[in-house]
Amino acid sequence: MNRSWMKPLAIAAFALSLATPLGALAATGDATSVTVTGGTLTSTTPLANDFPGVTIDGASHSPTAALATFSVSDLTGTGAGWHVTAGATQFTGASHSLAVGSLELSQPTVAANGTTSADPTINIGPYTIDNGAVTIASAAVGAGMGNYDFSATTLTLAIPADVYADTYTSTVTITVVTGP
Repeated sequence: MNRSWMKPLAIAAFALSLATPLGALAATGDATSVTVTGGTLTSTTPLANDFPGVTIDGASHSPTAALATFSVSDLTGTGAGWHVTAGATQFTGASHSLAVGSLELSQPTVAANGTTSADPTINIGPYTIDNGAVTIASAAVGAGMGNYDFSATTLTLAIPADVYADTYTSTVTITVVTGP
């Protein structure tokens, strides 16, 4: 029996096996995953120093006080953006009040703290903050994710020459809200 026809068939089968990718013959694997859970959007409360005392002398005065640093942390993982507002209540005493619009806040600076997300935008100051909350900074959608430190600022109070003798108080509030 002549089996010479089998030799070319065996060579063809060997050549075909070389053309098959080796990875396809040995490919196996197992999928892996990770779940990332978002946190919260928060800000720290800056401490406001007291203003120095003023003696009535027939002139108006503009004493200053420091508002300490504060931080904003967007750990939500949503990229929704956020904005920071500053506001203060009207300065009131036992029987008198200072005029609304008497308190100004200087413009802060901001620095990223361990994040590479785009920094928030700081609105141009100073800001009058005792006649309603004012937006001082905002992070656009897709920006502001992570931790940001805001610099200390200066509060300036306008005290008129015809002020009543009293101890006046106000509460300064810094708020962070979701959305640019």
